[in-house]
Amino acid sequence: MKNSIVAPLAIACALVLGACSSNDSPADLPDGWDQSARVKSFAQAACPGSDMTFSDEGASFSGGAGNIGVVYKQAHFRCEQKVEGFWKAAGDAVDILVQPIDMNPAAVAMCDCGYDITFVVDPVSAGLHTATLYRRWDAINHPNDPVLIDSAQVIAQ
Repeated sequence: MKNSIVAPLAIACALVLGACSSNDSPADLPDGWDQSARVKSFAQAACPGSDMTFSDEGASFSGGAGNIGVVYKQAHFRCEQKVEGFWKAAGDAVDILVQPIDMNPAAVAMCDCGYDITFVVDPVSAGLHTATLYRRWDAINHPNDPVLIDSAQVIAQ
């Protein structure tokens, strides 16, 4: 009798814990990004205010030991919208995408924010790379293709 109660509880706990892990859940990615990997050490700063022009939206890239560090300034998303990052490599090109975690929100804030976001693309091979950052808004926007934000050459050690 005891085992018949414990097994269903263990299964329920495993399902709840698994559902909370965002790294294991599939993302709603655009065409061509299905084999991409999540970026590491992703940090999204709090919204500094919603009265921004977003004219300074851009990125800087730095090479590290087997990685590329990215600082994405004034990332233009909705207020209170959590975002995540993905990357893919082809030859020396490293493409990076930042998009909302919830691509199909039931309700949205009626304001925009310029978030400062930092993260690491890891692992990349040593050498010269062309790093290109794209932003994609949630699916309420049509069309919703990735938009080029910035690109630069960077050397990873």
